[in-house]
Amino acid sequence: MRKIVDYTIYDQVVNKDNITIAKDFLIEKKSQGKSSGTVKGYRNDLQIISFLLYQHFDNKCYIALNRKDVRNLSIVFQGMEMSNARINRLMCTLRSMLEYCADDDDYEYEFNVGSRVKGLPKRPIREITFLTEEQVEWLIDEMLKKNNYLIAMYLALSYYSAKRKSEVHQVLKDGLTERYYTNKVTGKGGKSFRIFYNDRVRDIIRLYLDDRGHDDIPYLFVKVYSDKTKQVVTKHAFDYWCKKASVLLSEREKRNIHINPHAFRHSRLDNLKQAGIPLEKLKVLANHNDISTTESYLADRSEEDIADIFGMNIDCFKK
Repeated sequence: MRKIVDYTIYDQVVNKDNITIAKDFLIEKKSQGKSSGTVKGYRNDLQIISFLLYQHFDNKCYIALNRKDVRNLSIVFQGMEMSNARINRLMCTLRSMLEYCADDDDYEYEFNVGSRVKGLPKRPIREITFLTEEQVEWLIDEMLKKNNYLIAMYLALSYYSAKRKSEVHQVLKDGLTERYYTNKVTGKGGKSFRIFYNDRVRDIIRLYLDDRGHDDIPYLFVKVYSDKTKQVVTKHAFDYWCKKASVLLSEREKRNIHINPHAFRHSRLDNLKQAGIPLEKLKVLANHNDISTTESYLADRSEEDIADIFGMNIDCFKK
């Protein structure tokens, strides 16, 4: 197969937004514990896709692609003497990238158009793990036992507020122990709103701030090092904290459980729905424009519904 990417001009000609998105996506993959070889494979695929978008699609940004663009990109691959396996891998990488952009807080992108193009691999970038409130509370308690108030606070605020990673990251510390809402943060679409929380979250914030001590740093999420220096944590720290939570819960339940920051948002909305909270109210909590987006955040219980219709136990479906 002929050389596709001209690396001598790549950084100069490829859409800068695509380069940024690719870097964020690869950091996400590293935080999930993917091997260096796997991450390198994703990087190579994304460089090919980005360069072809420059050559054939007016250098469009990933999140500006429509269904026709995605289908036409597949046709471009087919005309380049690639094997079917190679084409499938590239298209799967593209779909994963679009899924990442739909899930990640920083991108104004709600729906993965790649998932609606027939013939593309359907394996998602990540399986959302739906956690029960008991599981979340157990994780919080485990962090508190270790005096790890920072991570405990993140888990509690992220879950009970049902907010995105970047929104939680914007929270400022002042006044949080005297009320039940934060400063105004900016979400997708430039929406400005406060994050609300409950007594459980407020108690943990108080523990964390008492342990942190006085400083002039306005942000809530600050790590205190052994030499007493302090530093505002990045959003990527949330991914690593979720990885720690995954290990703890996997050990407790003796099965592999993968948790990412978005899992808390999905889980909170799903648990509230199961508790009888109307979908319209969940839409408000999630700050979604469309109720169908909120519905897409909930667990698929179609098999449970079918089992109920036939008077069966859902376990019958799993044999």
